[in-house]
Amino acid sequence: MKAKSIEERFWSKVDKNGPVPINRPDLGPCHLWTASCFQNGYGKFFVGSRSDDTRRMRYAHQVGYELARGPIPPGLEPDHLCRVRRCVNDAHLEPVTHAENLRRGEGFAGVNAAKTHCPQEHPYSGENLHVSPSGRRYCRTCGNENQNRRRAAKKMVA
Repeated sequence: MKAKSIEERFWSKVDKNGPVPINRPDLGPCHLWTASCFQNGYGKFFVGSRSDDTRRMRYAHQVGYELARGPIPPGLEPDHLCRVRRCVNDAHLEPVTHAENLRRGEGFAGVNAAKTHCPQEHPYSGENLHVSPSGRRYCRTCGNENQNRRRAAKKMVA
């Protein structure tokens, strides 16, 4: 019996009659991954072989993108325009940087990336913006005010 190709295995686990995304009806129906998913909701798919120790698990939407369009450009990752994690429709995926993908997201990182001012209404821009090596943004005005308060409190104790 002949082994199935990667394409045959992959597409046998996809329902191409999925729902039309509410946020982007112009995209048409999602192609939903019907096999196993990671805890975060993204589909998972094994590629490679056990016999030569190349077997590994990949995100199904990345495999689907590569089967339809070719390699994902270096430094980019497919972003779900439909916001449906189980979707593997390549027309619903756009290659973007990780930072852009986070900004577009609905999670904590996306919400914070959209903020233009700190809680005290100082702008996150120009000389007032400090970006840590991890990418976190800080307000310099608030940082300086906090440092001045700590120094003043320390003088009062001494």
